[in-house]
Amino acid sequence: MNTPPLLRDLPSQFEPLSPFLESNLQPYIKIHVEEEVKWLESDWNGDPLEFCQSKVGGHPYLPKGTRYPSDRQTNEMMMFLMQVNCADLPIIDRFPLPRQGILQFYSGLNVSMCTLSPERHRILYFPEIIQDTNELVTDFSFLADSASDWEGYECIYPLTFSAQHDVFWSSREQLDEPLEIPDELAQLGEEFDEWIADYEFDQVRQRENKLGGYVELHSEVGEVLEGAKGRLLLEFNHEFNSDDHFYFFIEDIDLANLDFRIVD
Repeated sequence: MNTPPLLRDLPSQFEPLSPFLESNLQPYIKIHVEEEVKWLESDWNGDPLEFCQSKVGGHPYLPKGTRYPSDRQTNEMMMFLMQVNCADLPIIDRFPLPRQGILQFYSGLNVSMCTLSPERHRILYFPEIIQDTNELVTDFSFLADSASDWEGYECIYPLTFSAQHDVFWSSREQLDEPLEIPDELAQLGEEFDEWIADYEFDQVRQRENKLGGYVELHSEVGEVLEGAKGRLLLEFNHEFNSDDHFYFFIEDIDLANLDFRIVD
């Protein structure tokens, strides 16, 4: 395992805390958003990436006969946010994501802050990948009218992934799951609390795109944490618009069963 940034950057005065922090590291999968490749054409065709590639934007992998997701309240087509080819993902402990297939995330267009409802978002999971493009939807011109409202989301970005570890100190406190420093090291606690609060504030942008782990603490995220059920599945800050944050949460039993139908 690579040394996590926290342990690498730990000031020397906190070195006695290093074994304690290392024993409480949480694994997560960091999402690396690569350089934008191209915008979709005006007719909503012309995705330059492969149909099963991990990506933000573009066209989803969609077998013929699969209904494209729509908002159950407005009947509007949902925005295709991103898809993950699960074979690209590293395997991490205690986070049983699929090891094959395609996992996709969709969102309604006018979802208010902290809306927790399956009516307004959707996750699709395809356990097997069809290689014959004749069996896949390749003409997405039916999205052209809806796409005019999806400002920025016709941008296409390839995704790569890496396994990471961190303690998520501040996030655990927010979730009432604080790490308790051992009594024999308690004298370091107050000073360490001050240091790590400043340190993690600078780390938010480095960790906010991920699968698993804990939610990063933004100014509005408290409301998200209050209503969410289950564990963090995806946290994503859209590359085109840094104000757009997406959070998906899933219950452990549903993740273990690879059942993505009920997700907050």
